[in-house]
Amino acid sequence: MPSTAYRLILDTNIVVRGFINLECASGRILRACQRRLVVPVLSRAVLTEYRSVLRRPSILAKYPELENPRIGDAIERLLYVSEFHRRVGVRFSFPRDPKDSPFLELAIAASATHLITTDNDMLSLVSGRDDASKRLRQRTATRIVRPEDFISEHATALGPPI
Repeated sequence: MPSTAYRLILDTNIVVRGFINLECASGRILRACQRRLVVPVLSRAVLTEYRSVLRRPSILAKYPELENPRIGDAIERLLYVSEFHRRVGVRFSFPRDPKDSPFLELAIAASATHLITTDNDMLSLVSGRDDASKRLRQRTATRIVRPEDFISEHATALGPPI
């Protein structure tokens, strides 16, 4: 499978971790997106979430390196290389964590290959027996995986670590 066939939705926790440490698994995936080795999939709601979280005073107090203007440039670069969906037009109720719904709705609407996250609520949807898990699996084939798992499965597509 050619590397550009990977269309990834990155949960906010992946973007934040990646900007904090470009050497970690999340950082490697971010670099692969920026180098167009994989395609990030974005929507207005997801992009708004990234920007909001990256500007939170509590996050900036803990990780002052995120105040660097280059982070804003990196978000714009991510937008530039992304497959952007202006209107998602899909509704998916995820009562356990409604803030995750925009990511899941985008996965369904865009038919993304992967949703990369460290969020246990979203990871549990892969094998969960609850109504939300079953509904999601019926509506999309998007794989929900941890960044380390994506890298171990697709290391050649991402290029060598820096």
